[in-house]
Amino acid sequence: MAPRPSRAGAPADPGGAVIELDGVSRRYGAQIAVRGASLRLAPGALHAIVGENGAGKSTLLKLSAGVLAPDAGAVRVDGVPLLPATPAEAARRGVGMVHQHFMLVGSFRALENLVLGCEPARGGGRLDLAAARASASALMRAAGLSIPLDAVTSELTVGERQKLEILRVLYRGARALLLDEPTAVLSPLEADELYATLRRLAREGRTIAVVTHRLDEVVRFADHVTVMRRGQVALSRPAASRSADAEGELTRAIMGGEPPPAVERPPLAGGAPVALEVAGLTVIGAGGRRLLDGVTLAVRAGEIAGIAGVEGNGQRELVRALAGMDPRAAGRVAVGGVEISSWDIRARRACLAVVHEDRHAEGLLLDASVGDNLVLGDLGALPRGARGRRAEAAVVARRVALFRVEPPDPARLAGDLSGGNQQKIVVARALDRVAPAAPGPGEAARAPRRAAAILAQPTRGVDVGAAAVIHAAIAGAARAGLAILVISADLGELRRLCHRLLVMRQGRIVASLPPACSDEQIGRAMLGLEAA
Repeated sequence: MAPRPSRAGAPADPGGAVIELDGVSRRYGAQIAVRGASLRLAPGALHAIVGENGAGKSTLLKLSAGVLAPDAGAVRVDGVPLLPATPAEAARRGVGMVHQHFMLVGSFRALENLVLGCEPARGGGRLDLAAARASASALMRAAGLSIPLDAVTSELTVGERQKLEILRVLYRGARALLLDEPTAVLSPLEADELYATLRRLAREGRTIAVVTHRLDEVVRFADHVTVMRRGQVALSRPAASRSADAEGELTRAIMGGEPPPAVERPPLAGGAPVALEVAGLTVIGAGGRRLLDGVTLAVRAGEIAGIAGVEGNGQRELVRALAGMDPRAAGRVAVGGVEISSWDIRARRACLAVVHEDRHAEGLLLDASVGDNLVLGDLGALPRGARGRRAEAAVVARRVALFRVEPPDPARLAGDLSGGNQQKIVVARALDRVAPAAPGPGEAARAPRRAAAILAQPTRGVDVGAAAVIHAAIAGAARAGLAILVISADLGELRRLCHRLLVMRQGRIVASLPPACSDEQIGRAMLGLEAA
């Protein structure tokens, strides 16, 4: 059995737990998520699990961590069956999981979230904050992960929240650390730092398993790779290949054939009019801090402009301000040549499509059906009565087919889908909008038809095939004349899609670069070492 964590928040025994899955299966209703899968996760190595969206990767991890119980087969930790199959029992045995979507209390301070559930106490059962802080500080030094312990969790950057999730698991004495898409919300530099930490933990003898869609990370960092396909283990071997086509080999294994062709950046017509214009946009946060500081940019019709930058430098605030969700202290925003400061929500939606970075908080109703989510915000543009219901069903069917939502069941709850398929719903709804309903009195001059789209992290947490579908939809929208602004932590994605890259730092646009620029140029701009 795994030792309990010490009061210092570190495991008494640094040895890793051996996790074995023997012929495990798990279904959700009629859908089989994992079928007869066998896998061994051993200490001392970084194990990557890859596959398409819905292939069973996250389910496999949840079975390993006691979050789910198998319908068939067995899960063993150090040779002993994981019974009962609960997260508490798995944690007691030294197995901890970091979920794809954060499991934090936003109103708590980071320190309070870190020790929640195993708080050090003094006389009378009172929380010993001094002991908690000492333990947390020691753990951060040992793990090489630093966060502001006194900050309110909701005010942390997504990268800091990811680090906090990992520290929470380590604080509970995890000897096996299972991470579901841990770098989906991190910048390339933060991802490299995280993998350096995970490799160090593996060298110390812990068991490390990572579910990821980023195959470049697998090639660079993993010691062992398992490919899941349609709920089964299709391949499990040492990740020894460092060939020029290593990513291609993995892609073919994941898809069971050749990957889809790369999406070509659409040509940009000379003299195209500006369709999205931002001038001097300023947003003031708590304490008078400038979250956006005079942002100025212009995107022409048919152009795809990318925003790069270290997470937390104003990207989220820019999206929210353009979407009308946060008030601006100064500045002007125009779409299709019309200023949008006084528009109502309906008018703004008619001409501006927005995808937010957090699909759970700002993109989906998880307890509603896939079909309802696919037409969320569109019903006012559809006919009424029986004709409207038929039109709605047709829109849902088209979006499911175009974006290959799996399973293709409009009645299924959105919360039951994999993260990648949830992302397809959000992007499908934004880029496949039906024509807006006839404007009311006085609206015609203020609400031009679709002119621009703002897409934050459009392929976060999706596989190669799904990313190709989304990229094709973005390119198609640009060919149709929309101005597209893409905010992404994936520089490779921005290079492939965009006509130019804008770099954000401390709430400002500090550089405009061609997609062929070097990583060093982008990195220097991100660090404020040069502007262009």
